[in-house]
Amino acid sequence: MKHKRSGKKTCDVKDCEEKKKQSVPAEKAKKKAGLDIETDGTKAYLCKKHWKDYKKATKEERELKQLGWD
Repeated sequence: MKHKRSGKKTCDVKDCEEKKKQSVPAEKAKKKAGLDIETDGTKAYLCKKHWKDYKKATKEERELKQLGWD
């Protein structure tokens, strides 16, 4: 199943027009990182700045998962 993007190549965060860098789960970006995502799909595309914010917000969770403590 393809993601319905209609050719958009920018970040999905509200009022951000930067080029997309990485896709992440939309719900996780909203809840864990507190980003204001504008997408109806299951994935959200983030620019370099918002990707960095997302990584910082989910760092502890990723480390615990890597250790097998999730």
